[in-house]
Amino acid sequence: MIPAGEPVTRRAAWWVALGLWAWAAPAAALELHPAMKADLGVSYWDEGLKLSATPGLQSDPLWGDPDSLLFGSTFLRLEVLAEATPSYARLGPQIVFSPIAILEVSAHYLGSAYFGTFSSIKGFDDPGVVYTDELLDTRPRDAGLGTRWGGEATLQGKVGPVVVAAWGVVRRWDTFPGDGVEGSYFWEPQAELLLAMHDWTWTVDGVVLYEHVFEAHAGRKLYVGGVFDRSTSVESGDTYMRAGLLGNLSLNESWGVLLTVQPYLEDRVYTRPLPPYVAARVRWTLAPPGEG
Repeated sequence: MIPAGEPVTRRAAWWVALGLWAWAAPAAALELHPAMKADLGVSYWDEGLKLSATPGLQSDPLWGDPDSLLFGSTFLRLEVLAEATPSYARLGPQIVFSPIAILEVSAHYLGSAYFGTFSSIKGFDDPGVVYTDELLDTRPRDAGLGTRWGGEATLQGKVGPVVVAAWGVVRRWDTFPGDGVEGSYFWEPQAELLLAMHDWTWTVDGVVLYEHVFEAHAGRKLYVGGVFDRSTSVESGDTYMRAGLLGNLSLNESWGVLLTVQPYLEDRVYTRPLPPYVAARVRWTLAPPGEG
């Protein structure tokens, strides 16, 4: 088990900052251009309304033949990641690196602010608590601050109309709640897990999707297939695992609708596969053509 606590966190934070600087330093020799993406989504799950934006600088392609299948789409992007929901906001630097077309890795360090609204911060004393909606509604809540940092790696490929992607994420969470929060554990709305105030999470996800293009020039596409999600808190032991169907309809370069239905394979609250986890999301994206 990875030890928790502020001394470890401070040392690790310095290493993350040093790593981000080391990755970013070579960018001074690259030809960078502005890159911007913003996403506004309304979802039927814990986060509800969410706005995210990633202004930054990007260099591409990094090496090799620009027409190469493997190296033509390589890039290095230095950006600021901003997220805001009715429950929390996060802000900080992120670096994204794609050395070949099938691999993308990223690292981030974000400051967090919890607003003390309907889903944050609600504390518990017992790491094994079954946090039903009814129990969450009875818990006192308060605002708080924190940090979240970590890394992500994504493998992706496409054969004809079939798209396959798998990614893993490791994150460190350090949370400092207000005096109104009771207990050393809390429900984290983005992680969808019960976390310790100083905790690690790891996540593994994957999709296999069939792509149908209605109008390529308009960005009108439909993706339908299977999805798998698993996420775990190291300190509390809370885990969820789901697998099911996913559909993602892009109406154009900006507007899209996502729907997923996933029976529960493992969950502390939902101990049976059915009724399944159901989530829907409508999003509007601002991005350069072809990147929506």
